[in-house]
Amino acid sequence: MDNRGLEKLDQWLLKYGNDDSILSASELDGFFAAIVSGPRQVAPAVWYSAIWADQPPQWPSDKDGERFMKLAVELMSEAAYMLSEEPDDYEAIFLADSNGKGEKLIVSEWCAGYLRGATVAGWLEEALPESVAAARALITLHGDESGSATLKAMSDAEYDASTALLEPAAVELYEYWQQNLQPVLPVRRDDAKVGRNDPCTCGSGKKYKQCCMR
Repeated sequence: MDNRGLEKLDQWLLKYGNDDSILSASELDGFFAAIVSGPRQVAPAVWYSAIWADQPPQWPSDKDGERFMKLAVELMSEAAYMLSEEPDDYEAIFLADSNGKGEKLIVSEWCAGYLRGATVAGWLEEALPESVAAARALITLHGDESGSATLKAMSDAEYDASTALLEPAAVELYEYWQQNLQPVLPVRRDDAKVGRNDPCTCGSGKKYKQCCMR
């Protein structure tokens, strides 16, 4: 995905998000990396709702909702392709911040998104072999508030060395779960029935009768 697409995702996530939703393309990339890495498929209706913390936006038009979904699926597909087909070249979408000493990677948003995705996919708390558990722990260190004290105590060199291991950690987790696949995660359903003229639960932005009802 080019920078223009990432910038558009940033704009939409910030404009239509809330205090608990995903708010950047970096965080969304981490979210999707965990979703596609898990042991089971996650239905679009499930991950779409999780992006917005169960408060999906009311798009101004069907076209806007469709464009968001197209870019989101493109981002997810790129993560899946790189992790499966070109793991040695896998690159997460980290942020960069100039601190006066050159560019420093900011990985917290990507890692927080990854942890959210692993939670949605239902494998964040799964028992893992030691090396794979260490990969998950590294992402947790950078993505969860519990790791803030440890990160603050790191020197710049230690921090850089730690962040350099994040992408290999994501690849290791992906490869482990591909060898331990499980049944498809069922779609989470609300008690209320979806009406013919309600927004489709897949997040396309279309009415239900014009989309998945067909």
